[in-house]
Formats: sequence, structure tokens, C-alpha cells
Amino acid sequence: MEKPPFIQLLDKICALDEKLAEFAGWIVVVMMLTITYDVAMRYIFNAPTTWSFEVNRYMLIMVVFIGGAWTLPAGGHVSVDIAVERVSKKKRLILDLVTSLMAAFYVLIFLVESIAFTWDAFVHGVKSTEYLAWPLWPIRSFLVIGGFLLFLEYLIRIIKAVAVLTGRLPYPQSENG
Repeated sequence: MEKPPFIQLLDKICALDEKLAEFAGWIVVVMMLTITYDVAMRYIFNAPTTWSFEVNRYMLIMVVFIGGAWTLPAGGHVSVDIAVERVSKKKRLILDLVTSLMAAFYVLIFLVESIAFTWDAFVHGVKSTEYLAWPLWPIRSFLVIGGFLLFLEYLIRIIKAVAVLTGRLPYPQSENG
């Protein structure tokens, strides 16, 4: 049975999140290399870098925010299942729907504030106060991108839960589906 176009779109968003999470993994590799370089320069050659700490902090922001959306369907966000492990699938799905609605609301607030935070840095030319003095709006934009993608993932979760509860989709096989 072919999936409806809307579900296909939701699946494409999930696939994009997966590719971004893979990209985030490569950023971690670059972070490890730059930190190793900095440590070697500092302790072997007594010539520490001036840029490594700042660049790695920016890369960490990128990793957290572009990988966060993928983490939700992968089941990597914090959850406590002790209270719900003995309830029916339907009640568990209803609870997931309610918590997803609450989380989506929080993420929407985060997204709005991130947009304002990034826009302020862009308009006022805010730069880092460290050695590189880079403009901060590009790195702040990852808060917006990550917040938007996480909001989309919660919307997908909500839509799928409603579709299952109304009988338009079958119950998922896994807990994170």
C-alpha cells in the first residue's frame, strides 16, 4: 500500500533530519581533530592556538542543534517510561500526544525567541568578544534551524499519533515510531 502524499512529505523531513545528524557526526570528527591539534601545539610545541576553543564551541552548538531533531524519532531524548510501561498502547499513545503537544509549544517559544536573538545579532552586527571576533548571527542561526526542525519533528509525532488514534494509520511496531 502506497503512503499518502502527506505521510511521504513527513518521511522526507525525517530523512533530511537523518542526513543532518550524519553531518553533525562529521562535525564531531572535525572537533576532535582541532582539539587534538590544539593539545599537541600547546603541550608539545608550547604554542597554543588562539582559535581552537572558540571554533569548537561554535561547532558544538551546530552539533547539538542540527542533530537534535533526529534525536527525537531515534528515541534519544530523555524520557521516563516507568509509569507507562504497563498501560495499554492507546493510553501510551495519548500520553505521548499530550507530552508532544506540550513540548511542541515549548519548542515554538524557543524558536520565536531564537529568531529574535539571531535577528538582533544580524541587525546590530554583534560579534564575538574573543580572538576571532566573528559575527554571531551565523552561529545563532543554528538555534533557529534546529528549533524549526525539532518543532517539525514534534508536529510529525503529533500528526502520526492523531492518525493512529483515529484509525488512519496502524499502531507503530516500535515505541519511538
